[in-house]
Amino acid sequence: SESITKQLRSTPNLITLGRIASTPLISYLIITERYDIAVAGCIVAGFTDWLDGEIARRYDEATVLGTYLDPLADKMMVNVLSVSLWYKAILPGPIVGLWLARDVALVIATYHTVSQVTKEGQAVTDPSRTPLKVEPTMISKVNTVLQFVTLGTGIMQPLVGIPPNAILGLCWITAGTTISSALSYYDGASLTKSGNMLHDEKNKNE
Repeated sequence: SESITKQLRSTPNLITLGRIASTPLISYLIITERYDIAVAGCIVAGFTDWLDGEIARRYDEATVLGTYLDPLADKMMVNVLSVSLWYKAILPGPIVGLWLARDVALVIATYHTVSQVTKEGQAVTDPSRTPLKVEPTMISKVNTVLQFVTLGTGIMQPLVGIPPNAILGLCWITAGTTISSALSYYDGASLTKSGNMLHDEKNKNE
């Protein structure tokens, strides 16, 4: 299995790390009301979210680390920016709280599930050893897209005067997809075999 360092150096994961690094900057732009630059940053972040996955698939650079890192980057950006927009009284608190609660619950549940099948003495968070990888459900992917649309609309609201009811409507829609996506992970089907255990057995036999 690939080492953590090698997985981190893959192009898709470097792009994902860049998205994580940009999150506090976009949050700062929102809080300081530089919405035009924040919108551009959000668009670039959304593009890189597509780009890292496309590169991973097209050039066979998918890694176990990437299956954890990419959704984590999305969760960090969605929640940090939504809290920033709530702070500026653009997004309603209950929706922001729902998004945050769902993601915290998913992270805790994922860690718990992986820890149950991790060999004793091995780090649960070691992507070169973990026997499971993350496969996002379709409704979860739809939810992430809608969340980014809601964030982008919220950031643009002060610039173009988008009616508050339009933003509220998006919030209600994402509330539904957020709950649906949380339920779609309930049975643990999104965690599939990573292949690490197969590699370990092969190395032992060699």
